[in-house]
Amino acid sequence: MKNVQTHRDNKATNALKRGLPVPGASSKKVTYLFRLESGVEHRFDVDFDRPPAGGDLPEWTRLEVDKCPHCPLSNVPAAHCPAAADLVPLVEKFSALSSIDRIDVLVVTPEYEARKRTDTQTALSALMGLILATGACPILGKMRPLAHMHMPFSTATERVYRIVSMHLFGCFLRGEPAGLHGLDGFFSDIDRLNHAFFGRLNRAVRRDASINALLSLHSRSMLASMSIKPEMENIRSWFQQTPAGDPGELVPRHGNGA
Repeated sequence: MKNVQTHRDNKATNALKRGLPVPGASSKKVTYLFRLESGVEHRFDVDFDRPPAGGDLPEWTRLEVDKCPHCPLSNVPAAHCPAAADLVPLVEKFSALSSIDRIDVLVVTPEYEARKRTDTQTALSALMGLILATGACPILGKMRPLAHMHMPFSTATERVYRIVSMHLFGCFLRGEPAGLHGLDGFFSDIDRLNHAFFGRLNRAVRRDASINALLSLHSRSMLASMSIKPEMENIRSWFQQTPAGDPGELVPRHGNGA
């Protein structure tokens, strides 16, 4: 009987995996496959070049509802928050779950696959972060470069390394002086957005899974903001070891924001 169940599960999973991201595709896509403890499976395709979400959107997605105080978008008639509109399918499928429910996650990118058995909050945080970073929100769009190097279940050190790398590389490409001072404004913008978005999602969910996922994103951004300097000291040691194994001062201790 167990073999029959496994066969059925594999059939369902294989059906869900059709059309997954492939290397060399013209448009980048990341797919999340969720399997709940009940056996129910959900698939979310995050297309980086998707058009803004439309159709019959719920009231809580209207732009003027809990609008972020620093949102540059105009309150034109029938305008919707692009970030909220993108999350409607996610909220509709997971709003009744508890944040501690266990879930199996398979993340498929054109380059690799990642699997994890975790709680709903962690799984949704990873997917929400990717959706929000690749949507049409002009504030969250600042995180789009991170989405191209998506790491669904990264540690605090990995997040700091990626955020700082993105920031410094952006400075280089724009011809600006390299330093970490600009990160304060970046985290401040994300923090203000998260606070406003909390109220918006609170109108939509029945229990706490999506809310806790958003709070997790908020706490991670604040954690990264507060831990950049300590983590930079940890990361510095990686650059102070020569290939031969002899300690070397490869990175100056007093530089631009380090």
